Amino acid sequence: MDFRRLDLNLLVVFDAVLSERSVTRAAERLALTQPAVSHALSRLRAACGDPIVVRQGHGMVPTPRAVALHPEVRALLARAQRVFSLSSAFDPRQSQRQFHLGCSDHAAQALLGPVLEDLLRDAPGVRLQLLHAGRSNAADMIRAGALDLALGVFNSADDTIAVRTVRESPYVCLMRAGHPLATGRLTLARYLSAQHLQVLVQPGAFGGIDQTLARLGYARDIRLVAAHFGAALGLLPRGELLLTVPDDLAPDAAAWGLVRRALPFALEPFRHQLAMSRRAGEDPGLAWLVERIAAAPGRRARSAR
Repeated sequence: MDFRRLDLNLLVVFDAVLSERSVTRAAERLALTQPAVSHALSRLRAACGDPIVVRQGHGMVPTPRAVALHPEVRALLARAQRVFSLSSAFDPRQSQRQFHLGCSDHAAQALLGPVLEDLLRDAPGVRLQLLHAGRSNAADMIRAGALDLALGVFNSADDTIAVRTVRESPYVCLMRAGHPLATGRLTLARYLSAQHLQVLVQPGAFGGIDQTLARLGYARDIRLVAAHFGAALGLLPRGELLLTVPDDLAPDAAAWGLVRRALPFALEPFRHQLAMSRRAGEDPGLAWLVERIAAAPGRRARSAR
């Protein structure tokens, strides 16, 4: 491939077509005509020696090679966007920038939820793309340029990644309203005798709850592990499992048919954090987004019975 003859705008089309899985929707997203996107796709196919997407039923399906290339293309586009962002002032009212945020569903709800309406109103052209990421891969994604910012809880900062704690939330125990432990005092013995549902955003991790119990010489009976907090909340009313989570995950637990109980052991609060490159302060747009999220008022923690 001769890169001197490759129009780098084709990478924008590549990203749009793979994200939308449709030439028509990609054209709408890029404010181009459908023939213009089709022509760009033909040039991409010739340059890559690959169909990029193939028709399947009523939609388009990316080829395995295109799927493998997509993260690299996104990282290149993000880097290019940052290069030009650093050279100009950021006006949220005029910006057409797209930010890539890594987070769990809980982090999106807790940190982005309180500011989303105001943010979209004040920056009508800004787009946010949320990608599933956690403490084990967010830093690498930031270094690679695939993420501008990560929301959640992260390992210690290093020479390249800065971590900022913006809020804390105590842990509570949730269970269905008719659970045998929903009445009476929830002692440590009763807590440990129960079966538990655990949320791990990424497999293989050993969460803070179980680290604390291990230091005390105990272990929970974990029967189900979920990758998403929303899925865990949806499953909880259907059995006898307990779920130990940050209190702000389910501010209206009763609406889910759940009961909130205080934990029978001391546990450090959940720390909502932002992770970013240490050079993020040089990017006016990213600095604006970080401050908007960090300044959001947190929900008042509810007391558990």
